[in-house]
Amino acid sequence: MAADHLQLNLPSPLQPLFFEPWSKYTQKIFIKRDDLIHPDIPGNKWRKLQGHLESYQSGSYRRLLTFGGAFSNHISATSAACHYLGIPSIGMIRGELDPANPALSAAKGFGMALYPVPRHQYREKDTESYRRELLHRFGEDTYIIPEGGAGTEGSLGCRGIVGEIHQTFDYIVTASGTGTTLAGLSSALPDHAKAIGVSVLKGEDTLSDYVRSVSGKNNFELMTDYHFGGYARTTPELLDFIRNFKTSTDILLDYVYTGKMIAALDHLLQTDFFPPNSNIIVLHTGGVANAPVR
Repeated sequence: MAADHLQLNLPSPLQPLFFEPWSKYTQKIFIKRDDLIHPDIPGNKWRKLQGHLESYQSGSYRRLLTFGGAFSNHISATSAACHYLGIPSIGMIRGELDPANPALSAAKGFGMALYPVPRHQYREKDTESYRRELLHRFGEDTYIIPEGGAGTEGSLGCRGIVGEIHQTFDYIVTASGTGTTLAGLSSALPDHAKAIGVSVLKGEDTLSDYVRSVSGKNNFELMTDYHFGGYARTTPELLDFIRNFKTSTDILLDYVYTGKMIAALDHLLQTDFFPPNSNIIVLHTGGVANAPVR
């Protein structure tokens, strides 16, 4: 197992979530602290990498290549995992390389070779022709992980989250970028439970089709109105909410993923989306290393 060479905090803690504005609601809310799995490979980043790393180790590969944007937690987490496991890593980065960017600085520090990719070419990253081009460039013994750790291998590790939860629950809520975490949760849920994904991307109306195709289930709902302007975008209201949440709970969120997810949960509670006395699990998927709000 890939995890044998890492000191991982698994199963991650599950704890009651007390946020003062929510004290008036009858729902019981718990938070699954995947952000505490590993300081350099937190949250769903480890979960989505696990299946890919096991596939890498079971094959005859000599390096690992993946994709990400300038603020990609997936890039920094992959570089860290490869560093600890002794795997040479390559990051294909959308746009220009900014040396002051914390995610890219972390990846470079962990030894990942970074290559900028023009945005028009980056859009071809999932095509077979671009894959062949990369294998010709870096070697046929290169294992390629899709952006964000997506795909069947990525969802396998996320299935394990549900198995670690021994608290009865009706809903589990997660931030959604590629939809891989949501797909993994959906595929493993007990029959009575439902997964809620909060999309952090603007205009991702087809994400539900991807989740359904990977999980084979229809026990989830994707919320698309809480992106706050799009990926890595924010508003003063969101930043204020994240700061208030930190003051009340001492839990740090980021404005790219988890802050939007918790803000969405807050609105859903206000609008009576959840039935009274429901048990709700909130999945903290990490992300605070590169985009915290302190």
